[in-house]
Parts: sequence; structure tokens; C-alpha cells
Amino acid sequence: MSKKQNPSKGSDVTDAERTVLEILWKHPEGSSVREIVVAMYGRHEHSLHGGVKSFLDRLMEKGLVAVDKAGFAHLFSATISRQEYVGRQLKHLADHHFGGSLTPMLLSLVEQVNLDKKKRAEIEKIIKQIKD
Repeated sequence: MSKKQNPSKGSDVTDAERTVLEILWKHPEGSSVREIVVAMYGRHEHSLHGGVKSFLDRLMEKGLVAVDKAGFAHLFSATISRQEYVGRQLKHLADHHFGGSLTPMLLSLVEQVNLDKKKRAEIEKIIKQIKD
């Protein structure tokens, strides 16, 4: 496996790379390049294969993807869970836009979203669990 990604580098993932990660998270057993191409584009063409392979190579360099070369088709898998990735993204956002503080970041997020009573109750329940 490649070197681990620096948690502060979470924002260095492009939209295309994030799409590849989404596919890999849906298939934790691993996916071939061909399977990823078909999942992304609905068809397989050699030019698309090369592009996806480039995305995978960059994700491996970032330590977010590993490859199993044991079989005929190499299988790629995410080395980070979706939850850990999102956590890194949120930490990066807090560090770079809110002085490292989660409170103003969360308040800003809540202000941008119209929460119904059910969603507010869910958030209050989470906060109560943190307090306990």
C-alpha cells in the first residue's frame, strides 16, 4: 500500500477521483478498472479506461486506494471509509475557514439548511448523547 494520506490534504481529491471512491465504497470487495469505467460512464471504451486508471494511480499516491494484483484483473479498493473521508473533509474545512473550531462551522451549516422538527430532534439527540 502507498503512503498514508495527510489528513490535512483531504481537499486534494478531485470530483472525478471522489466519484471513483464512491464506486469503491459501494464495492468493498474490490473493483477492476473495467468495472469502475462501466459504473462511471455506462460503457467501456479504451480511452475511458486510461482516464480511470489515471484517477486510480493518483488516489493510490494519496494513500486512499490500494490494488490487489493477485488475479488476472487487478482489483482496486478504498483504504479509507466514507465516514473517515468525510471527517477529514470537515476537519480541513474547520481548520481553513473557522480557525480549527467546529462550533462556528456547524452553526454556519445549520443556518444554511432549513431543518424540520424531525431533523432538529435528531440533532438534539446526538448532542444529548455527546453530553452523557
